[in-house]
Amino acid sequence: MFNLGTNILALVFVLGVMIFVHEFGHFATAKFFKIRVEVFAFGFGPRLFGFRRGHTDYRVCALPLGGYVKMKGEDPDESLAGDPDEYLSRPKWQRLCILLMGPVMNVVLAFVLFTVVFLGGVTVESWTEAPVTIGWIEADSPAGSVDLQPGDRVVAIDGEPLETWQEFQVRVLISGDQEMQLEVSRDSGQRTIPVTPAAVGPSNQGYLGVLPPFPPVVDRLTEGGAGEEAGVEPGDRFVVVDGQEIRDFSQVQQIIRARPDMPTEIEVERNGRIVALTATPARLPEEQGGFGYLGIWRSIETTQHSYSFGGAIGRSLSEMKRQVLLVGEILGRIFTGRMSVKTLSGPIEIARYSGGAARTGNPRVLLSFMAIVSLQLGLLNLLPIPVLDGGHIAIILFEGLIRRDLSMKVKERMLQVGMVLLMTLMLVVITFDVIKSLPSSWSGIWPF
Repeated sequence: MFNLGTNILALVFVLGVMIFVHEFGHFATAKFFKIRVEVFAFGFGPRLFGFRRGHTDYRVCALPLGGYVKMKGEDPDESLAGDPDEYLSRPKWQRLCILLMGPVMNVVLAFVLFTVVFLGGVTVESWTEAPVTIGWIEADSPAGSVDLQPGDRVVAIDGEPLETWQEFQVRVLISGDQEMQLEVSRDSGQRTIPVTPAAVGPSNQGYLGVLPPFPPVVDRLTEGGAGEEAGVEPGDRFVVVDGQEIRDFSQVQQIIRARPDMPTEIEVERNGRIVALTATPARLPEEQGGFGYLGIWRSIETTQHSYSFGGAIGRSLSEMKRQVLLVGEILGRIFTGRMSVKTLSGPIEIARYSGGAARTGNPRVLLSFMAIVSLQLGLLNLLPIPVLDGGHIAIILFEGLIRRDLSMKVKERMLQVGMVLLMTLMLVVITFDVIKSLPSSWSGIWPF
């Protein structure tokens, strides 16, 4: 219940900032051109409360999943008097500026938030920035079924160079059930290995079954857990578990997961000497898989990045470029059928992620999430779909190209089609959002 409340409050805060900034872009630009703004609304539907100042009604509406600015003379059904404060009476370039400034403000907000985050310094796990050297391969996984080996270095995917594990992870996540051509460097030379990540979870995320090399060293233990009861201590390095020589922390996890409630012989290196222990892994509840676990955490090596003001700006621009390219690739895959619409996040998932970011207690985590959402909102609003800003922009540009205005009837039909498409997409995304939030034991009742 606490998490639900946090999720809802975080969602209202995140979306509230995004929507306010977006609509303020339209509002301020319209005011700049001296167009009368009749309504500045947060949300859709019935008006809950607000106030009026001048010609504008500032209101909060019942459905907080958006917002809008209503300008005088904006509705084609209105009878236009040709007054200079009417939207449709203004030149096309001014209307174009008004439409553009909503998404532009979201992009500007993302830039500001990213810059603030990077100015404060960023700590990342070192392996995310390391070359893609494989440390462990799960036996029953897509990677385990092809000619991949620990020690292999993945240098490219589908011909595109690859530098870090972070890049590799993203490419795998968006490639569920899509074959990838991995260019792998090995002592014997370089080879191309085709592999198809499995589509897992309600979002059909790609899963390959490989991890970086993690030293088998204990960082901390769960108080009262099976590992602590067996005598494992922070700083211990696993040497042998159940008769198997240990090279990687993931190997320890694999062995322990298969031995719930079973006494297991362990040898650890501690202060230069070998210590023999016997541990009995606890069993997770069946709804969580029933696996064995010791309650131990691997050691984590981190890298701290500090930036000057200029450096933070450059890093922010670089991150925004990466996010833009990623959004473009994901949309391209969805529109070509190579990626499921299930991967899109609706209000429930955004609330979950917002709440999770808020609960970390680190404001920079929440600011980073807000920056990503704001940038994506700005980009998606530029899609040439009638009803969205991008749809209206496309109509104005097309009218400028053909040097005449489309008829009101044609525009109405386009808006009707756009509304149907948008509502259908929202319904599909929200439906999958609900399904993703259901307990896994319910998934069988849904035909998806």
